Amino acid sequence: MRSDSTEFLKKVPLFSGFATDDLIAVSCLLRARRYTKRSVLMHEGDPSDALYIIRKGSVAVTRTNSDGKETILSILKEGDVVGEMGVLDEAPRSATATLLREGQVLILQRADFLDLLAKRQDLNRAVISALITRLRATNKATQARSHLSVKAKVADLLLMLAENFGETGERGTRLTVKLTHQQLANMVGTTRETMNRTLTEFWDARLIDMTGASIVISDPASLAAIRD
Repeated sequence: MRSDSTEFLKKVPLFSGFATDDLIAVSCLLRARRYTKRSVLMHEGDPSDALYIIRKGSVAVTRTNSDGKETILSILKEGDVVGEMGVLDEAPRSATATLLREGQVLILQRADFLDLLAKRQDLNRAVISALITRLRATNKATQARSHLSVKAKVADLLLMLAENFGETGERGTRLTVKLTHQQLANMVGTTRETMNRTLTEFWDARLIDMTGASIVISDPASLAAIRD
């Protein structure tokens, strides 16, 4: 289990700057746990007592506004980490993380992680570098999407989901994460009605297929042309 975890951690961006012996030290602190679909890893406002590494499955990170409307901020896949910012700055959880399907998560307690960073000072630079790289990528993506039309944002979202959660089949790339039209609408900042209309337009143009339980991306090239 420990050797498997060490190999897996090499693929996790947060630990990309860690040497092998550092990864072994981290793997010794991890606790693996399986979760069923819709299980909640953490609630918005909870104390930040651990970070979670997605080993298998997918996780939706959501936030609820004052009106009770839930928005999906991101969908995490294998190798992604959630909860690390709160672990480092001690602030309460800024979002809720929920399993979209059955999965396995590696848990690293805050006290253990901070103790490791204190004992191995060089790791602090590696962690900061990884966080800055992710922040820059997020800012770049946000800036790139800011000028897009709703139709282009929907195309961009579908392509992102296909890249990260797609399963290739005869009809195209099937999205393995099942999101409601309202959830998709919230992710691009539009209404459910507009999302329904846009998806139907894409379906009529044979860019996607919605005959089954999951959306299938039939013509990614045309979707990319709409996005770009």
